[in-house]
Parts: sequence; C-alpha cells; structure tokens
Amino acid sequence: MDPLGPATGTRLDGWKKVAAYFNRDRTTVMRWARERNLPVHRLPGGKQGSIFAFEHELAAWALRQDDIATSLGEGAGTPAQLPEPDRVGPMQAPRPRPAWQGRAVSGVVALVLLVFITIAWQQASQPAQGTGAPRAISLPRDPAVAADYVTARDLWARRSPADLNRAIGLYRSVIRREPRFAPAHAGLAEAWLLIREYGAVNDPTAYRHARRHAEEALRLDPELPSAYRALGFIDYWWSGKAPSAVQNFQRAIALDGRDAQSHFWYANVLADLGEDQSAQREYDKARLLSPGSRTIEVEQACSHWQAGRDRKALEQLEALARRTPDDATIYNCLAWLHISRGDIVGYSRAFSARARLQGEPHLLGAASAIDAAVRRNPDTAVAELIAQSRREIAVGARKLRDTPAFFASAMGDRTALVELLHEANDLGEKWYSAPVTRRIAARWKGDAEVQRLLEPLLPAPPMASSS
Repeated sequence: MDPLGPATGTRLDGWKKVAAYFNRDRTTVMRWARERNLPVHRLPGGKQGSIFAFEHELAAWALRQDDIATSLGEGAGTPAQLPEPDRVGPMQAPRPRPAWQGRAVSGVVALVLLVFITIAWQQASQPAQGTGAPRAISLPRDPAVAADYVTARDLWARRSPADLNRAIGLYRSVIRREPRFAPAHAGLAEAWLLIREYGAVNDPTAYRHARRHAEEALRLDPELPSAYRALGFIDYWWSGKAPSAVQNFQRAIALDGRDAQSHFWYANVLADLGEDQSAQREYDKARLLSPGSRTIEVEQACSHWQAGRDRKALEQLEALARRTPDDATIYNCLAWLHISRGDIVGYSRAFSARARLQGEPHLLGAASAIDAAVRRNPDTAVAELIAQSRREIAVGARKLRDTPAFFASAMGDRTALVELLHEANDLGEKWYSAPVTRRIAARWKGDAEVQRLLEPLLPAPPMASSS
C-alpha cells in the first residue's frame, strides 16, 4: 500500500464538507470535479451523488491549480481545518491547565490582564526612536481585542499543536475586529510558520498563508520588525533567497535590537549558511534576551552538528530529549545527525518519533514506509528516502534536491548522488545549506566527478555579518 495514500488522510463526507474546505459553494466544487478532476470518490452502493474526499488529496490538487492555490481563504486548503476560538475539537484539546488556572482565579487573572493591557496601550502611542531601540508596545484599541491578541502570543510561544491551532483562531478573530492592526497579521504569519513544524499542516500551505500575512503587515506598518523577521524566514527556508533573507533579518534587528525571536531565527539561518561564529553570537543574544527558552536551547544544540561538532550535538540533544520528550524539533535534529553518520536505523527511529509528535498524516505515512524499508534491508533503505523526496518535489512540497543528495551521499549511494547532482545542475539550483554541501564534499573528496558537479551548485555566501 502506498504509505502516502488515502488511508493516512482525514476524510470529508459529502459535497457540503468539500465545499466548506475550499470556502466555496457546492455548485463550484461539483463543477471542479466534472471539469478539473477534483479528487472526490463515489461511495460504493451509496445513494446517487454520495461522495467523499481526503483532505491531503484536496490540498495537493489545489497546489496544482494556480487560480485556487493562491486565492484560498484563510480557513481553506489546509490539511487539517484549524479551529476558530473556543471551538477546539476533541483531538485538538489543549493540555490540562495547572491548578492555579482554575475558575476561582481566572476572573482575577482576566481583570489584572485587562488593566495591564489598557495601561500598556495608553503608553504605546509613540513610535520607538533610534536604530535598534526596543519598539514601543503596540496593542489594539479595544481592551477585549487586545486581551485576545496577548493570549494568541502566549499560545504561539507554547508551540504545541493544540496551542498553535488556538493561536491561529484568535489571530483571525483579532484581524476580523481590527483588520488594520499590523502586529496581528505578523503574529498570524509566524503562527503559520510554526504549525508546519509542530503541527499537521504541510509546507506549501503554511508558507503561502505566512507570506500573505507578513506582506499585509508590512503594508500596514512598513517598520514592523516582526514582519521583516517572518519574511526573512520564508525567503530562506522556503524560497531559497538567502541574500533577501539576510537583509530582512538585519532590518528586523536594526528596528528592534532587543527582540529575542529575531536574533534566534537569524541565528538559525547563519548556522545553515555555515557562519558558525556569527550564529553562536546571535544564539547567545537570544538566550540573554529570553532566559530559559528551551526552543533556543534545542536549536543551538542542533547548530553544533551543523558546524561539525557531532559529539557535542548528540550529547546535548539526547539530554534535551530526556528532559522534554514531547518536542518534535529535537527528533528532527537527531534524525539529521544520525543519517549524517550513516546510521539510517537511528534516522528512522528519530524520524518516527517526530512524526508521532506532529501527527501529520504525510509524515506518519513516510515514517511507516522508512521503517519498513529499514527492517527489510538497512543497506538499501536510503532508496525510500530519495523516492519520498522526489514525490515531494513532484507535488511542489520540496523545491531543491540537496536533501535527497545528502541522504544518498551519507549512505554511500554514489549512483543516486550523481544523478541528483546532474538534475540540480540542469535546473540551475543553488544550495545554500553549508552543513549539507560541506559533508557531501568531504565524503567524496577524491571523486573528481562529484566535486565537478557539486561546485556549480554552491552560491557565493550572502553578506551575513552578525548584528
């Protein structure tokens, strides 16, 4: 069975639910099924017109329809429909609240929060002065809307799938009530960016929504640091535009030099570019500005692997996994570390742990297929990883061939590596990820053909001086 097939997706029964998925009417989606091969399935033996569809198939179809993929409403085109505020379903219920958040205290907490928000808003009328100065707090005019905005920020920072779903719902609510409040658009962009890593939303969907809201935030406020930061993230990790990404991060930090998130995300980019010293300085700044952040600690541990300090990275990541076994990012880092050492069994184990934590159907199907391939024969299992990457490229969920090339290189599959290198050269790809390209170059140091094919893929590094 195809591990990425319908068995792994959420099912929608009937034209009404399919129409709601796209935020369109029933007539439109029925026409798409007739004229544009919308992937719907007829119920065997059911009454005439009874159909069902799988969300992941609808999302993949929409990405191939330019007029639909770029115009879907905020609630459409996502592999898992995200809830509005106070409408979290049973599978998305937030974690149990601590005792201090009980009913007896919640009213007092809400009152104190509203008082704080009102005072903060009154003090936030003047823009920040000076390059890199902390930006004045900006809140919606209505204290109730401001309270929802503050709650959304808090939920976003927790990073669990349920919390991120609720944050997106609250940001939407804030934007509906105050559509010109730029920080809510930037916050929603960043929520989309995180839910692709921690929740059940695929990259094309998340990045599309994130870019739309980041650009809207900048239109409303051309000097909003968080909007530049979000665009920097999208430019680097999705669009492959490293110079533009670096400029956006540096602009964000110039506008507000005391924002830990900007330093943190910039550090991640610098680490991937191979700028280790600059990256460590940015990580340290982020940790000083946000003491005790587990998220920053995890990525800094991963950066040691990116810089070639494999043993240090492994020790820190395994210690973090013991302390916080529910963090999917830890297992993503461990998966890369294991396969870079030729340990595909360790890769499969870590990748499966990440997939279980995120609960995204595509990841779960991929993990199952990789595990089966490893159990059959670890020596040939890399073919499954490469095949999955090729399928992602075919449907637009992956843009470059550097990752499958890295897998082939790490597992010693020269034939697959050379084939991928040829394809990347033919398509004019540029691979900015130094941890990937440096390890490929080192693994095949004496191989003239591999070195010749790799060299044109290495772009000049952007100007990425640390702030």
